[in-house]
Amino acid sequence: MPSGLAIIFFISLGFILLLIELLTPGFGIPGITGIVFIIIGCYNTLRQSLFLGIAASLASILTIILFFRIFAKSPFWRKIRLDTKEEKEKGFIPAEDLSYFLNKTGIAITALHPSGIVLIEGKRIDVTAESMFIDKDKKIKVVKVEGDKVIVKEEL
Repeated sequence: MPSGLAIIFFISLGFILLLIELLTPGFGIPGITGIVFIIIGCYNTLRQSLFLGIAASLASILTIILFFRIFAKSPFWRKIRLDTKEEKEKGFIPAEDLSYFLNKTGIAITALHPSGIVLIEGKRIDVTAESMFIDKDKKIKVVKVEGDKVIVKEEL
């Protein structure tokens, strides 16, 4: 295959693989391969002529940038992009603030191995035990709260 055709082949195949990566879910293999093919094509052009190599590299970069700018405004992009937001007006309920329970004590309603349910001040809460296992009806103490995750240990 003549080297001019090889260069066109590698760069074209690279762009096709980048497009496939954009339109299909996957592990990035088509995208990475596409980038490698574009680099191979630009490198081969650079070996033939410094000016043409720089021109091919800049043209490839500009093509990718322009494509994404144009594609981001297209109706097709709006169809494949997730555009929903979690808002209270639409029924989203954020997790309640559980930091209130820090350093509080309670009773394990279920066995915690390592997660289960405890009763603290009359409220049932899903928790995770700091140790691997806490028996049912044992006294517990909340030692850490991370968002909606409550971590307890057995109170001795």
